[in-house]
Amino acid sequence: MKKKQFIIIAVSLSLLSVVWVLLTPLLFPVQQAEVSQTAPHRGFYAPGFTLETPQGESFSLSDYHGQPVLIFFWASWCSICKAAMPGLDAVYRDFAPQGFTILAVNTTYQDTLSSAVNHFQAQQFAYTLLLDRDGAVSAEYRVRAVPTSLLIGPDGIVTDVIIGSGISEGFLRARVNALLAEGEE
Repeated sequence: MKKKQFIIIAVSLSLLSVVWVLLTPLLFPVQQAEVSQTAPHRGFYAPGFTLETPQGESFSLSDYHGQPVLIFFWASWCSICKAAMPGLDAVYRDFAPQGFTILAVNTTYQDTLSSAVNHFQAQQFAYTLLLDRDGAVSAEYRVRAVPTSLLIGPDGIVTDVIIGSGISEGFLRARVNALLAEGEE
């Protein structure tokens, strides 16, 4: 390639680049992204909600103000969820007399009602089963995976968010014990 041809090609590419840079904002105008609420996280108030049990009884998070609460989002097809639930039940049975509660929110919009209810009843869990039939509460809490667990202090503030298999009986027992001890002070 001759020097003259090289210069012509280089200048042409440079001009095309400048034209592209100038025309890009006209061809592809900037659009504002929707500002979305962030997921509930530690140190912030837990969003309120009301859900029903399979029997149609309504429960609201606000019903438990002044008490520590674990919100446990789960599905019957989730083996990690099912493995964690007996340990949660043991902690619930030990601390329920002191005001601790567990709201097991089944993500019914991505599960089957019969599977969720059958599993829960077969295991004879003592804590409350709630149904998120349309996914509104899961969306409000920005649940992206199950299990997702949120431990809420008596003041309504999220103290822990655990996604996946991190919610164990030992961890929960220690955290609830600490929350109840703080409430006594």
